[in-house]
Amino acid sequence: MNGIDLVRLGFDPWLPPLVLLGLAILGLGLVALYLRLGGKAPLTRLCLVLVALIGLSGPSQVREERLALTDIVTILVDRSESMALTDRAAGAEVALRALKARLGQVENLEVRITYFDGSGAGTALSAGLDQAFADIPPDRVAGAIIISDGRFIDGEDAARPFPIHQILVGSPQERDRRIDLRSAPKQAPIGEITKVVVRVEDSDASVPLTVRVGTEAPQTLNVPTGEDIIIEVPIAQRGLVPIAIETPGVAGEVSTANNGLALSITGVRDRLRVMLVTGQPYAGSRAWRNLLKSDPSVDLIQFTILRPPEKQDFTPTEELSLIPFPTRELFLDKIDSFDLVVFDRFSRLSVLPDAYLDSVAQWVEGGGAFLMLAGPSEGLDEGVQSTPLKRILPVQSRGEPIETAFRPALTERGRSHPVSASLAEQSNSWGQWLRVQPSTATGDVLLEGAGEPLLVLGQVGRGRVAAVMSDQAWLWRRGYDGGGPFDELFRRTAHWLMKEADLEADRLLLRSQPGRLLIERQSSDDPGPAQVTLSGQTFPVPLSAAGNGVWRGESTMAKPGLVFVQSGDKSAFIVAGIGNPNEARLLTADPTALAGPQAKQGGGSVTWVGKAGTGPLPDIARLSKSQKASTEGLGLRRAGATSVSATSRDAILPPWAYAILLAALALWAWWREGRLVVSRSKT
Repeated sequence: MNGIDLVRLGFDPWLPPLVLLGLAILGLGLVALYLRLGGKAPLTRLCLVLVALIGLSGPSQVREERLALTDIVTILVDRSESMALTDRAAGAEVALRALKARLGQVENLEVRITYFDGSGAGTALSAGLDQAFADIPPDRVAGAIIISDGRFIDGEDAARPFPIHQILVGSPQERDRRIDLRSAPKQAPIGEITKVVVRVEDSDASVPLTVRVGTEAPQTLNVPTGEDIIIEVPIAQRGLVPIAIETPGVAGEVSTANNGLALSITGVRDRLRVMLVTGQPYAGSRAWRNLLKSDPSVDLIQFTILRPPEKQDFTPTEELSLIPFPTRELFLDKIDSFDLVVFDRFSRLSVLPDAYLDSVAQWVEGGGAFLMLAGPSEGLDEGVQSTPLKRILPVQSRGEPIETAFRPALTERGRSHPVSASLAEQSNSWGQWLRVQPSTATGDVLLEGAGEPLLVLGQVGRGRVAAVMSDQAWLWRRGYDGGGPFDELFRRTAHWLMKEADLEADRLLLRSQPGRLLIERQSSDDPGPAQVTLSGQTFPVPLSAAGNGVWRGESTMAKPGLVFVQSGDKSAFIVAGIGNPNEARLLTADPTALAGPQAKQGGGSVTWVGKAGTGPLPDIARLSKSQKASTEGLGLRRAGATSVSATSRDAILPPWAYAILLAALALWAWWREGRLVVSRSKT
């Protein structure tokens, strides 16, 4: 740092500034009054006031010794995921070392290095610049140099008064075949065909495109590039429909990370149709009805047997107000239109012939959902288990109901199953039930009481079944003995029956992180190693127990891409090895990030150094503050900032000198006025 001496005029007033201002106004007012009253020497009076004011302000000569500060140039190094996906990170380090060596030869220049990466939405250039210059005084900034691939979610829109240069790791001739997802619905109605629109970008006129929907065999099409491709996806059932779309890589491509995409569409019904069959009214009927009606998307049809045919009384038929229920239409013709059928305390009666109940059983085996709420008839072999529905049930009754008070408790399976696991912490405070139907369970027992199964889940064919082996669950909703999670538990049970994805007890989940694939399998038994397929090569990934029926494993991805994972009878796919999909959307280097008018305010240049970062760097030029950097060369401004190292202050005149000067001016004013008076009298 070089020393600089600076001399300037300073003031050290004897009185506060406001007092001095008041005295100045008063003095000038007196001079004006003097002139108005016919004073003969206003100039001498004015000089007298000015000297008095100057003396009171304490003028002095200030000498400052200043040190010239170094200018600061910041190098921003892009460490976003797009740099890693294209193997440009090593090239960026090569270019950084060469640039540091070049800048180190420039006098009066300090080099600072800042690394920045992508956010959730992508790499933000403005945020990176703000971070780099947060602790640098503006008067010391010489410029900024960005080493990156130029892929940012924003240009540099903020006006910056210094040059910004780009060192692009890549070349203008790069090739990147990619698939862009143009549009895809999150949900689609069951029974309809929805559309997924994609576009393949490449220099070739047409490319092969492989589409896989769910577990169906993949289909390969030859599609044109640069045009929207419509893929029709049939939504056959409720739940997630996974879709994988892939195009093969080509020689010379910067990366295959964006050659595939994976998405899913949820099959839904606009309205959920539920049929509740109540064998005979009882105190809990309203609780189950209110639970089902509490969901505004549920259309509930309730069938309550109030007067079975065998009931004998003296009421004339013409006076009965009951409307015959359309049993044949509901149980035979339109059973497929329902999402869930509930039998509550059902008793075998001639109202529902076996043909109707067999139709329900076939519907469940084909993918329907059935919930049995056991009543006293089950112990007398007069309930659901005495009908064709028996073959789909996950329990078998044993004898008459047990009349005793007990507290329901979660089983070990119930503490890990997604339907009931979230209720484990509050299970010690649940209220009592008073009756349970003894049974032998063949499904997953989530809840037990008095040594017997209470809530049992099972699967039959493509459908699902649940059984509640007590008619006392409604006591929880009424708050008896403290109550319990009636609404939450049985609402989640109903959603599991209707195959809500988040409640699946046996499922395969995949997650992607930079350079890694994370696998999570939920299963009651050890599923063994998962088989991972990438680019036609299959390798095993061991899964270890993580507790509560969860098994986890991970694999390092040598290169990102669309992977297929098989674990037992479960399969899934994902674009793995990528943390932020936005970073993989475009992977060719881009020189347009600083093309905006605001970014051009201080000038700047773009230099391509190749993927390896070994390309030649431009010459470095120093600019004055008023000069603008050209598009060629690394122009860095001379900021010229200094800092004060020492200060001295010397008064212009001592106080006694001002006193003599004021006295002299007063005598001169008196003498001047006297002479003017004498000369006027002679005249």
